[in-house]
Amino acid sequence: MGFDSIATAILMSAVVLTAAYVLMTGNSYLAEETLESYREYTHASLQRLQSKVQILAVNYEGTVLIAYLKNVGSTKFEDFSSFDVIVYGKTESGTYVSDYLKANFEIVKELINPGIFDPQETARCSVSISLPEGNYSLLICTPNAICSSFEFYVGG
Repeated sequence: MGFDSIATAILMSAVVLTAAYVLMTGNSYLAEETLESYREYTHASLQRLQSKVQILAVNYEGTVLIAYLKNVGSTKFEDFSSFDVIVYGKTESGTYVSDYLKANFEIVKELINPGIFDPQETARCSVSISLPEGNYSLLICTPNAICSSFEFYVGG
């Protein structure tokens, strides 16, 4: 065995060890990222399970729609900017209506934490919309896609 054979064996061993190290490091990083993604998914799922809202009443007068919404889950909502409000239904003439609305929310039954929509608190949602006579549904959804709907009638 010559020096070149020994040098080649040492070089090949170094290459194999380097490749093994790179594979082990990549697998460790991949496992760590997968675990972190799983944690985030689990946290989001738990937030959804703990969230629940209920529309208590809807009043429509003139061009103003007012709804009362109660947080019956255990999730606190910092603000209402990510809440979705949708009105859909069918007029008496047979036309279908579907509107995504920008609503104003105000907490009317504040228990704790001023300005935060805590569990068991009630908020008022007001929207300006012109609806012809017919049957409609109001759908209000939280930022984590938990929704409540309420059917109402607009008459003459």
